[in-house]
Amino acid sequence: MVVIDLGFRSVVLPTEDAIRVAEILSKAEAFEEKYRTKEEKEKSGIDDDYTYHVFSQDRQFNMKIISDSLYQMAKLAGKPTKG
Repeated sequence: MVVIDLGFRSVVLPTEDAIRVAEILSKAEAFEEKYRTKEEKEKSGIDDDYTYHVFSQDRQFNMKIISDSLYQMAKLAGKPTKG
């Protein structure tokens, strides 16, 4: 099994699926929605609340292999409790 850290969440996948995800992510571009303040809107003369941007990724994602026994133990533990 392979754990992929996507920044906001880590996911676990079988090795073959993780490789496919890594191949897809290597082709992905970043998408960002940026809120514009009232002053920014007035200055530009455009009344849109957001601007939208697509650009090359500047972040990397991490992958690590975990043993089957660790995967099974973590699966038995389930979702962590709060507190």
